[in-house]
Amino acid sequence: MANVINTIKDGPGLFARGVAQTLKDNMVFCSFVEKADESDFDGKNGFKSGDTIYTSIPARYIPQQDNFNITSAISDSVEEKAPLVLNKSESIGMSFDSLELATDTDVANALRRYGIPAAESIAQNVEARCFEIAADATYNFTGTAGSNTFTVADVLASRTKLNQSLCRPGDRGLFMNSASGAQAVDARSGLFQSSEKIAEQYEMGMVGMADGFKWYETELGSTHTNGNDVTGIEVSTTVSVEGQATLVVEGLTTTTGTVTKGTVFTIATVNSVHPITKADTGRLQEFVVTADATANGSGIATISVSPAFYTSASDGLQNITAFPADGDAIVIKTGAASTGYVQNLALHKSAFKMVTVPLVQPKGVDLVASQTVDGITVNIVRDFDVRTREMITRVDVLYAFDKVRPEWSCRLTA
Repeated sequence: MANVINTIKDGPGLFARGVAQTLKDNMVFCSFVEKADESDFDGKNGFKSGDTIYTSIPARYIPQQDNFNITSAISDSVEEKAPLVLNKSESIGMSFDSLELATDTDVANALRRYGIPAAESIAQNVEARCFEIAADATYNFTGTAGSNTFTVADVLASRTKLNQSLCRPGDRGLFMNSASGAQAVDARSGLFQSSEKIAEQYEMGMVGMADGFKWYETELGSTHTNGNDVTGIEVSTTVSVEGQATLVVEGLTTTTGTVTKGTVFTIATVNSVHPITKADTGRLQEFVVTADATANGSGIATISVSPAFYTSASDGLQNITAFPADGDAIVIKTGAASTGYVQNLALHKSAFKMVTVPLVQPKGVDLVASQTVDGITVNIVRDFDVRTREMITRVDVLYAFDKVRPEWSCRLTA
């Protein structure tokens, strides 16, 4: 009796969904962080590289105490918008003749031979790029660069930084590479959840739960390399504009002094304030450099920084006690000059946001499909190449990843 093979109506769609599922299953960090809600981009028939999606950051309010008459205390609803620019993509082109996608057997075979390897490669690239973006955007900093130790106190210091930023409890993850993780786990033997609990909530790369975090292992983390100037730097020009996100510094090596993106520093006399009461915390505010900078002929450079400088409490954005002033000393926290250090991350899932979107679907091709699994979208197109007489299949992922609440993230270095 001849074999009976079921035919299917949406072979391309099932293939695309299988690739999307594999992509999602092979991403640890990106699976953890928050995804943009479909309402942020729903209703558009496909996107192209360079498009921007705006996602909301909740407004911040300052309560009035002991007075029910709020006539003079009505606050503007300053709902910030975080732009997610769709300027990152991963694409793989494949040439093969056997993909018909007409039956369940064809789809399963195509996924095993072509779709899954493609998705695994894309996942590694996406993970590495997004983790680097997150690390470079994180200004909260704990640990000692070069110490190569991760005590319980080191991890709890990261937890403290999140708590001081009024980070929501729960949904917190700690991402470390294998070497760092081995040091940290050894320092707290027996303090993790039971193996039964871990099995109940198994996730890709998850080690266990301790110190208020779900622990994850990833080899696709980030290494920050400092510029060649890390000492003797000070503020050159006093800041006087609310929301300014640049700082003129001096004391760099003439013409060759560099400050690299991702460098964390503090400024003498510039303390952080409590996110709600706006009271001086007594702690120096940490800042991160957001773009590489090189000194001019006088050892002066303008660096871009995050967070921006806010000293007025009127709109709820105040984050520092005073503007940086000419002559204030700058202390680099990320280690020695021209040296690279692994950056592990402790964060809340809402600190960053990711979005992957469907691409504009071409007409008149052999097959086209777009599928989403848990916020991860994969686009598939196959068509005949008249130049080579081959059927070319391409897998594309168009995505954006950016900070939303970077104060809910903390680097843990060693």
